[in-house]
Amino acid sequence: MVYEPIHDRIVPSMIFYIVLCVFSIFMTIKMYKKYKERKVRPPLLMTLIFLTFTVALLSLTVGLIETVITGYFMEIYRISLPFAYSSIIVADILLYLFSKDITDKDPKALIPLIIIGTIIIIVLALPFNWWGFPSEAYEGKLNIRTYSTISMVIYSYAVFLNIAIIIHKTKREAPNNIARVGLSLFFNSIICLMLFFAMIIGDTLLIIIFDHVGYSEFIYIAWIFAVMFYIFTYMSLVMPNWLKQRIKE
Repeated sequence: MVYEPIHDRIVPSMIFYIVLCVFSIFMTIKMYKKYKERKVRPPLLMTLIFLTFTVALLSLTVGLIETVITGYFMEIYRISLPFAYSSIIVADILLYLFSKDITDKDPKALIPLIIIGTIIIIVLALPFNWWGFPSEAYEGKLNIRTYSTISMVIYSYAVFLNIAIIIHKTKREAPNNIARVGLSLFFNSIICLMLFFAMIIGDTLLIIIFDHVGYSEFIYIAWIFAVMFYIFTYMSLVMPNWLKQRIKE
């Protein structure tokens, strides 16, 4: 078995991911507490979405910790990448459900989304992706990693665009300013997720076109957008009193 040695970008990336894990766990707990207080479906769905992102982050972090300990990209790291991407597919489906829930729209596309998402998850798990393998290990062999990643991104963008259109239309029917601002905040959170994937694409292109080692500045910017998604989504669902007062004024 051939293993690729780690590079100098891994340690700072690991520290960054550990901080993100702490933040994600904190936000998940806060959202779960809101669900326990209200006992309604939207906070429960958002708790599950935050939890799914937390699981993805923990998976990536554990993989990076293994690389730092061993000095190589090994088995846990190779499993962590497709597992994290698969978790994002699950989060996309839950996010679609959440958007339909808060807008009282019928989730007609749910079954097709689940079927297509399941197929992409299976493709991500195939050994032909060569996650974490050095290029010499799959030279001259079938490599579908680029197509798998693109499929995941296209799927996510399709979900996000659908949600953005629904929210934009629903905003015009909002009964009051508070509801309108809440929908605007959620709309902004979806834009943040789209920018998150744009940064992931940027990092992937660096690897493919310029033979970059990965974990470029695009990854850091991507997860900053993910943090903004947490904040905007939480504020849209659990609007703080100071913001409500400001809207009323």
